[in-house]
Amino acid sequence: MPSKLLAVDDSLLLLEREVHAEIGINWSLDQEIPKGGYVRILAESLLGEERLGKTRIRTTKGLTTCMEPHTGWTIASSSWNFLRKRWLDREQELIMVIQEETKRTEEKQEAGYRSPTWSILQAMQKINKAKRLDGEAVMSAPPFFQSAGRGDLKFLGEDGRPTVVAWESLSGSEQEQWSKKMGKSKDWAVWCR
Repeated sequence: MPSKLLAVDDSLLLLEREVHAEIGINWSLDQEIPKGGYVRILAESLLGEERLGKTRIRTTKGLTTCMEPHTGWTIASSSWNFLRKRWLDREQELIMVIQEETKRTEEKQEAGYRSPTWSILQAMQKINKAKRLDGEAVMSAPPFFQSAGRGDLKFLGEDGRPTVVAWESLSGSEQEQWSKKMGKSKDWAVWCR
């Protein structure tokens, strides 16, 4: 039977418009968006490069890369933008933390560890209305927790409770610390494959 696309009757279609976009200024959607919104289709990926102190950071094709040989890493640009807003005025520290976390994550993955999906973490969060995630890495911590960290490293927000613990992402000493905490309170849920 003949049918028509639902989009034909959709009054919320966005029109393509020629709007000047400059990475780092209004590419992050910090600018005023024209009434009704817009879509901008580009033939090539935009390349953005910035300097934070002496460190070169390059963003293209959805990835952000630290271009320095001794601290090089590549993460999703959405993670970079999210973390950078939360580590305001501490970007150099964030660059070093991401470098350490990238190395640690690679070692964990080589040993067979696989991060839980965000949908699994959201389901775990609902068990005890958790506000905090303990575990994972700074660049993979989901933004739907009010705070996140691992051991003494705080990724975002302040310490909060209740907590979801990504057990296998913790080091042996971090697991030992959590084992002691678990006997003292009941406001946690543990994810383990």
